[in-house]
Amino acid sequence: MARPTIYKTHQARVQAVRDKHRRHYLKSRETILAKHRQLCKERKACQVNNPVDDEDESIETLQDCIAVVKYAKDDLMAHVKAPRRFFDLLMDEYSKTMPDPKLYPTRNGDKAVFERMIASFEDFLDRASHGLDGILQMCGVCDEWRTADAVCKFMREMVGMVEDILLRLAEGGDGELAAAFIENELWYQEYKFPA
Repeated sequence: MARPTIYKTHQARVQAVRDKHRRHYLKSRETILAKHRQLCKERKACQVNNPVDDEDESIETLQDCIAVVKYAKDDLMAHVKAPRRFFDLLMDEYSKTMPDPKLYPTRNGDKAVFERMIASFEDFLDRASHGLDGILQMCGVCDEWRTADAVCKFMREMVGMVEDILLRLAEGGDGELAAAFIENELWYQEYKFPA
């Protein structure tokens, strides 16, 4: 049997809910205000203890925007040096984590090697994108923006190359990745890196 209706109109129901909330607030007013004050103190202390990151600072000039992109690119290239060799070393590092297939036929190597690289590349990309957005806001689409966009595109492609390796792992495990590596089918093996 259905519960009988208490309120005949929508307005009556809304008013009853308001009354219920009002009674709860009046009964627990001191506790609610104390929690609110504590939360405000924590937020204020957090803002004082943790100054705003360089990333969140507003970039004031076009030269600053260009410098942000340049430094992100320089940091990436210092980390990677020679991209093709870097990916070969990354694959080598992963192969060292692969278990013996005779002992553990169903286990794969440690994917965290590639996940850490993606996180690292995305950090560089976020920094460069911050500068790219600043250039776009100040000048619109111009030669500087196109150059910075090419840098960001290259960084996105580097992330995509690592994701391609992870996709091969997800599709068929270590065997699929090894076969693709031997047959030079991985994206980074086919990519024409700039000299």
